[in-house]
Amino acid sequence: MAILQVLEILVRRLGAYCYGRSLRRALALHLRGEVRRDGLNLTTATTHLEIEWRARDIHPWDRELLSPSQRARAFVEQALADTEAAIYRLFSALPEVNLITLKVREQESERLIISGRVLRRDILAQDQELSIGMRLRYLGVTYHSAGALFEPLEEGSRSAPLVTSNRAPGFQAEPSFANAMLRDAGATERLL
Repeated sequence: MAILQVLEILVRRLGAYCYGRSLRRALALHLRGEVRRDGLNLTTATTHLEIEWRARDIHPWDRELLSPSQRARAFVEQALADTEAAIYRLFSALPEVNLITLKVREQESERLIISGRVLRRDILAQDQELSIGMRLRYLGVTYHSAGALFEPLEEGSRSAPLVTSNRAPGFQAEPSFANAMLRDAGATERLL
């Protein structure tokens, strides 16, 4: 391990310690002039970051070389990769943050295309063999895409799947969509 990495880890730990100490001092009632030495005991603290950004467009060289459908697909892939990278970098840079609520908008139209709530503990349980889209969905990120285009999300809608246990979020398909998939699967089995 390089010296720079060790120093980086020490700085993060020192920052986390100072953050925790600040919280404990804020709850120490005797610092307000009370005679008693006891205070409020900190049991849990969660720091929540809300962040929003505009998705960047694909590189100008790619814009010139790709067809419109290829550009749209490249934009979707890049926006998803940028979102995943931003989530990891934010958690790395801000060790005191436990929850990130994010929104990603299109550059030109300002339409909401990606949103979600990501917990730090879900980052640790990531399966890197999944596609980037599925990794983001398991983290709690919502987006609608047919592969080549983003469909806009509604501003007031629930931005993340329902967390059903300590594992990654579960997904609930629309009943009509799930039933149609089951019907199609049954019809395929009968044909075989």
